[in-house]
Amino acid sequence: MAAVRPEIAQVLAVPAAFTKQIPPDFEDSNGHMNVAHYFRLHGEAMWQQHRALGYGESGRFGMFAMEQHVAYYREVLVGHEVSVHVCDLGRTDKVMRGISYLVNRTLGEVASSFEFLTMNVDRVSRRPAEFEAVVAAALDESIARARSLGFAEYGVLELRPRTSRVRN
Repeated sequence: MAAVRPEIAQVLAVPAAFTKQIPPDFEDSNGHMNVAHYFRLHGEAMWQQHRALGYGESGRFGMFAMEQHVAYYREVLVGHEVSVHVCDLGRTDKVMRGISYLVNRTLGEVASSFEFLTMNVDRVSRRPAEFEAVVAAALDESIARARSLGFAEYGVLELRPRTSRVRN
């Protein structure tokens, strides 16, 4: 299944995790922002989103990456202003699925998407763990907001039953 690029108005309805002007050191030999910086910006936005929901406050849990899918729609150049918008799309008791969009505000277009599956892990045991109740509730609210904006059908990754993804 191919990644679906939403309309910019739909993405802009999701609050931006941050806005940034692309600095000269992000440029690669092709004259545009290097792919490593797309990944970095998406990852930073994902962390900001989940910290705002209370994730990591106890210090006991961490998120481990399970799978990611990055799609590049349009190039971004040095000096362009971008913003990143994160949508939580679903979760199980231990895994969350989401997608973020990098918007090129200078040109008014969606430039990239970054879909992710992450696992909640107990940092002491290094094993998968259930989300804390307060975080689970905040994620459920965030997922409901994304669904109300029509993001539920986007992405190529899927949550699978625990037995096929996470070993306890």
